[in-house]
Amino acid sequence: MFNFWKRSHPQRINNDTTFHKLEEHPENVSQEATSPQRLPVVSTIVRDSSQLLRGSKLRFTEDGHYNLDLIKNLIPTPELVAETISLGSLAPKEVLLIYLGNIANPGIIAEIKQRLRTIKARTLYESSYIQRNIEDSTLSPFPQVEVSERPDVAVSALFQGRAVILLDGSPDVLLAPSTFFDLMDTPDDVSSRWFFAASFFKLARYIMLLLAGCLPGFYIALLSYNPEMIPTRLLLLILDSREGTPFPVYFEVFLMMGISEAFRMMLIRMPSLMGSSIALFSGITLLIAGLFTNTIGGGLVIVVTLTVMSSFAIPDYDLRTAIRMIQFLTMIVSSFLGLFGFALAFFLICIHLSTLKSFGIPYMAPLATMEVSAWGHTLLRENSEEMPIDDTYKPQNPLKGKGG
Repeated sequence: MFNFWKRSHPQRINNDTTFHKLEEHPENVSQEATSPQRLPVVSTIVRDSSQLLRGSKLRFTEDGHYNLDLIKNLIPTPELVAETISLGSLAPKEVLLIYLGNIANPGIIAEIKQRLRTIKARTLYESSYIQRNIEDSTLSPFPQVEVSERPDVAVSALFQGRAVILLDGSPDVLLAPSTFFDLMDTPDDVSSRWFFAASFFKLARYIMLLLAGCLPGFYIALLSYNPEMIPTRLLLLILDSREGTPFPVYFEVFLMMGISEAFRMMLIRMPSLMGSSIALFSGITLLIAGLFTNTIGGGLVIVVTLTVMSSFAIPDYDLRTAIRMIQFLTMIVSSFLGLFGFALAFFLICIHLSTLKSFGIPYMAPLATMEVSAWGHTLLRENSEEMPIDDTYKPQNPLKGKGG
């Protein structure tokens, strides 16, 4: 069940916030939008899901109207458009659709509204339910809608021509459309003073993403089927470390990756004060026991450790989960077909990524759309004080101004 509030009848949500489509009533909101009052930082709950060295410490909360005020404080302009949809047949919840009317593409906004209208539910408990129901391909492991708890990330998305979907009662907002490269960006890329350092770490994240998804399967393929491709001295070291191990390579890798997943789940469920210490102690104990009893090889310990460390370099949780699933896919195929299976799996994943879309926007844009001018600030950070401009989201009026 859905209901758009009438544009000609602005509604009072609470004593502080008038919510409606802003650009159709500029006389009512221009003063409020251009003269924001500082919001109390103490009322913002700071969570630890995304640690940053620099940048804003504000986070969204469970209060949807307070979250809207956060965005209005960061974008004091009458061009800010906000619309509400009531979803839920039994217990309706307010969903806020926010975008910049002079930038966002009307076709994309209309498509987002249409998909929101099709959601059928008794009520909405969390924004992930909306995410699952508006994505283009729900069967794909790759998320096509970005999730964020940071107001500065949401504001940056608005200036790109994207929309913010905000559910009252959920501290996580949805940013749509989203591309693969949006999920790999972090606010640190912008807040870093030196563009060369920011570009280095940004490129390093893509390398670590490849390591996280491919390294275990590549290790199985090389050692089980094509050991002749490994340099002789390195191969002798690996074989020496595996001398006396009772398991084949593929079983050894699956065992260690399964243990690493168990540790990951333990860290999530354990109390934060003792969880990391217990996980560290347990991990060291198991590694020492495995090495001394020749249950596992030393080379595998390096591979698994590097894989786990690389996976944590992926900023987006949903993308990180997808990469973990790809780990096991490449491991299974490599166990049966060797390097050929590994290459086949990698090729099929690339094809799948190239066919995905997010609200009509190619998932691998701007690479897939051959927008060469946008490749620089997509993979690296340009040495410029100007906001990078591209046509990925087909904006009406691309902005060019100071900022990241």
